[in-house]
Amino acid sequence: MAIRSASDIHGVYVALFTPLREDDPKRLRNSIDYDKAAKMIDDLVAVGVQGIIPVGTTGQSATVSHRQHLDFIKFAVEHVDGRVDVIAGAGSNCTRESIEMIEEVEKIAEVPVLCVTGYYNNPTQEGIREHFRTLARETGAKIVMYNVPGRTASYIAPETVLELAEEPNVIGLKQAVNFKPGGDRRDDTLKIAEGTRGMDFALLTGEDDAIVDVMELGGRGVVTATGNIPEAAALMLKTVEACEKGDWQRGRELQRELEPFVKATFCCKNPIPMGLFFNSPLFQPMSDIRSCALFANQKAQCQELIDTLAPSLRQYR
Repeated sequence: MAIRSASDIHGVYVALFTPLREDDPKRLRNSIDYDKAAKMIDDLVAVGVQGIIPVGTTGQSATVSHRQHLDFIKFAVEHVDGRVDVIAGAGSNCTRESIEMIEEVEKIAEVPVLCVTGYYNNPTQEGIREHFRTLARETGAKIVMYNVPGRTASYIAPETVLELAEEPNVIGLKQAVNFKPGGDRRDDTLKIAEGTRGMDFALLTGEDDAIVDVMELGGRGVVTATGNIPEAAALMLKTVEACEKGDWQRGRELQRELEPFVKATFCCKNPIPMGLFFNSPLFQPMSDIRSCALFANQKAQCQELIDTLAPSLRQYR
């Protein structure tokens, strides 16, 4: 499978967690657990997800080494072997660095890349426009923009999105803001949805509890952390399918069934719960929920999910 344009994007895309081996107790130089990652991918392929996204935020992109970043993308592409789509995480707050990363990714495979806005340096809207334009024009790669101001303090305004949507290689947006009815970014997201209608541009939710909401606006699906849990991914696929049929009531019923999965995944900062779900260390400075006394309640919540609703995760115990 391959994504050549926005019209190829629809459904459930899992922001794949990067599992690590217990080979450095300091959690500084752990190696990647490729055997575990292979099981994770195979389970998601079996469920029927449309794609995976290696080395996004959920994939510990901020803390894996540059070599690990590229090696894991290569592994994911090769292990998937065309069974589902791959969109590679290749974001940076430095345009040059992101270009260099995309160029290395494209040597592995011609896949779309998910790129974030300028975290920490917080560019102006003009800077954001130039950043994404430059990525698209310098690399020739298909770009999916990632708007997540809660992590970056950098927001892509709707006017900026609409201008960038005119770029042939900018094919979509992961919108990780509150665009539910009454949400502070509802109007902005409506502008994007209406302004890109009929264009070759895919609007995706980055909020796992807002699949129905984005699809009511004309969105194409979800980029999800919760979907790492196969049972949750299966529910998300049913939610998308109901929405595509216009059965909004059924879609909302399924969205409610997803709530315990989403709450456990985000009971503390993602990807901390993923470490417990997949029995994996996390690189510092992320805390390890498995051993941190401060996370006793969250650990219990995640364990209850495994014991009741997510039996597929028991293989990692």
